[in-house]
Amino acid sequence: MSQQFDVFLAHNSVDKPQVRVIAKKLRERGLKPWLDEEQIPPGISFQDEIQKAIPLIKSAAIIIGTKGLGMWQVMELRSLITKFVNQKIPVIPVLLPGVNNIPSDLLFLQELNWVKFEQIDDATAFYRLQWGITQVKPELHPKTVQLTAEEWFNSAYNKGESGDYQGAIADYNQAIKIKPDYAYAYNNRGLAKYNLGDKQGAIADYNQAINIKPDYALAYNNRGVAKKNLGDYQGAIADYNQAINIKPDYALAYNNRGIAKDDLGDYQGAIADYNQAINIKPDYALAYNNRGVAKNNLGDKQGAIADYNQAINIKPDYALAYNNRGSAKSDLGDKQGAIADYNQAIKIKPDYALAYNNRGVAKKNLGDYQGAIADYNQAAQLYSQQGNMEEYRKALDRIKNLEK
Repeated sequence: MSQQFDVFLAHNSVDKPQVRVIAKKLRERGLKPWLDEEQIPPGISFQDEIQKAIPLIKSAAIIIGTKGLGMWQVMELRSLITKFVNQKIPVIPVLLPGVNNIPSDLLFLQELNWVKFEQIDDATAFYRLQWGITQVKPELHPKTVQLTAEEWFNSAYNKGESGDYQGAIADYNQAIKIKPDYAYAYNNRGLAKYNLGDKQGAIADYNQAINIKPDYALAYNNRGVAKKNLGDYQGAIADYNQAINIKPDYALAYNNRGIAKDDLGDYQGAIADYNQAINIKPDYALAYNNRGVAKNNLGDKQGAIADYNQAINIKPDYALAYNNRGSAKSDLGDKQGAIADYNQAIKIKPDYALAYNNRGVAKKNLGDYQGAIADYNQAAQLYSQQGNMEEYRKALDRIKNLEK
């Protein structure tokens, strides 16, 4: 036995019929599984051959059925864990239909991301299993493979994650064509449209997702974000309310509702929502930053700085919080402290036009006009590159005023 195998299928013999299906489907995907009955000839010791096989495998699937692990499977697992530790091969827990969690006594496996089959022909599970075996997200080939709605969904999701929103929308269209009541596909297609600037199209998709799944808290939250960005703050708040009614521990919806209230000038109401978000999620850096903004708007500069400090403690690379803390320090007369914060924001995010602009303001107030002009120039260049022509013109005006 000298050939290599992509995956060792460790299983309880009572699960053999389902494991045969898994092996067959993996071969159809171009993979080479090791299955005992296919590799061990009659009259040969199973364990001797398994011991020979383990050094030749690239990954292992620990298949768990409703009867748990078999006696020999437990022994195989020990050898596979040793190989996992020494050679860092993927070891993938695979839950067969009817199994919802890894047994509590398998502590090592509980640390690993698993694959769960809802049914034995679960396309999403096979997609994830192939990903785990190869450590590469599978490419889908719609011209040669009849894709399920779930496979179209997975393809769309991957495209969206890589920034290909048009490609994602095309694939979500296919998923919805196959499965018209696919609420998750409508929601995600809405996200892709939102990212392309089509806020109305996004809202239409969130509407559809909610019609199909009325308790879909995420879709309500996402629709609220789109409405808020269209200036419909009251409509956004109504959606966040609904999301919170469905899911009372929804920290994101509390944070987003706080943002909408802040935009309406209800700073106390915003702070109450940020408080709730932080109570639910104590490491919520964004909510601390946003609460700092609301406190700053109420004139509580020290309280704002305390919140920005907390946001930075949680997320040390939080450029926005450094910039905001710099502004609060500047308002309190601490120009040098403000410049130090703007420096840090720019170090983290070199294209941060607002931080350059704000540092220019602080330098100007300290009488460093040349330093201020240099920062305004950098801000103007970045604003131009980013298409923000209004702020670009303001930066040029600041330069002209200093050069008079």
